[in-house]
Amino acid sequence: MRLSGGAAALVSLTFLARFTVRRSNRIMQSRLDALRKKGNRPAPLSGIVDFKGVIHAHTLISHDSPGLPEELVRAAREAGLNFVVTTDHNDRRIFTEGIEGWFNDLLVIRGAEIGRENSSHQNEYLLAINIKEFIDGNSMGIQEIIDEIHHQGGLAFVAHTWRFKDWDVKGLDGMEVYDIADSLYGQAWKAPWMAFQVLTSWEDYSEEVFLNILTRPGYSLAKWDGLSQTRRLVGIAGNDAHQNLEVFGHQLDPYALDFKFVQTHILAPHLEVDTLLSALKAGHAYLSFGLLADATGFQFCAMKETLLAIMGDEVARVPGLVLCARTPQNGWFELYRNGRKIKEAFSDRLDYGVEENGVYRVEVSLRVGNTRYPWIISNPIYVI
Repeated sequence: MRLSGGAAALVSLTFLARFTVRRSNRIMQSRLDALRKKGNRPAPLSGIVDFKGVIHAHTLISHDSPGLPEELVRAAREAGLNFVVTTDHNDRRIFTEGIEGWFNDLLVIRGAEIGRENSSHQNEYLLAINIKEFIDGNSMGIQEIIDEIHHQGGLAFVAHTWRFKDWDVKGLDGMEVYDIADSLYGQAWKAPWMAFQVLTSWEDYSEEVFLNILTRPGYSLAKWDGLSQTRRLVGIAGNDAHQNLEVFGHQLDPYALDFKFVQTHILAPHLEVDTLLSALKAGHAYLSFGLLADATGFQFCAMKETLLAIMGDEVARVPGLVLCARTPQNGWFELYRNGRKIKEAFSDRLDYGVEENGVYRVEVSLRVGNTRYPWIISNPIYVI
């Protein structure tokens, strides 16, 4: 059978496109491999350990996740995580069947994702971290839910920031400044291109394909910067891991890939539930896109001869106060004050003499080929 000229041309173009995409991903893979081999961690701060983990993960207790607990634990250990915070959709079974505690060297902390409809008939969500009993969010207002989370000794974080409207409530501990699912939804226009990438490259280049969704979370960062002028909200990454997305027979969101993609790092003296969550509540944390390179060891602190403050702390503005940021490898530093960029540099360190009060935070990006990707987003230091 002979192909018509048009059909032959289409086959040729399809083959060329497939070859081009796979070649591009192969080049990306080699560049990422080279990037990950770089690195020289800064000397650790005295009494502080950088613990890497993920927050916002679902198991089969959630109606929309078939993920098995043993799969979650195995993937977390393979990703080199120290902790995982599970947040199954609100269900009484969380407190009878949900996993928690130590799994060899992995600490699992139990929580819930509580959703309710607000006055505008939109669903908004809270991550209730380390609660002890079921909270019936359907019968309570957002403020009542937050109060009950705190009554149980838990932490209340806003999930899916773009959906949340009740920012006037009191007692929020923090918010997701990045969420994998939100990033996917916000880039739905990429669906045809992503589908072609999956068809041609997923088996060999899943990490490189997944990087197509990595963009700076501009909306959430702007919201966070605005709110931070009047209140303290700790920024975290939301993995929103479900292990439930299958396209063309390919599992696109295995726990292992979700957990490698982005992490929340918590700086604490040791790995134990109360200590870790106390450090998280204080904002001693940053988020990083570990699929680019491991950011463990990143520092952002305030100094005057000796260490005065780390991320999340308040520090008095005194003559000679310097903000210092250190990374395991060279990247593009951007220092923000009250949401406005005030300094940029390419290095593995940034030092800034403070002359004004304000809310200061750092972003670091890495270049892969011709593209700069966000790598690290710090929590603020509050200079008063």
